[in-house]
Amino acid sequence: MADPQTKQIGKYKVEVIREKCISAASCVAIAPKVFDLDEEQLAIILSQDGNDDDTKLLAAQSCPTMAIIVTNTETGEQVWPVE
Repeated sequence: MADPQTKQIGKYKVEVIREKCISAASCVAIAPKVFDLDEEQLAIILSQDGNDDDTKLLAAQSCPTMAIIVTNTETGEQVWPVE
């Protein structure tokens, strides 16, 4: 049985670069089943499958410091931020 924290629905994987996080919490407001703030008020990943791919991408794009990386798990390509 898969660990519920690693189970993934959809093709997008999100990752937080904690050094870039400024606690704006826009990601939490948009995708509260994926993101939360920890005791340091920095973004963390609750679950990769908490919200759909479009919502995860929108949440990442809302980050003012581009601290969230979105990767397409099928291709390995970074979807956001666009390099």
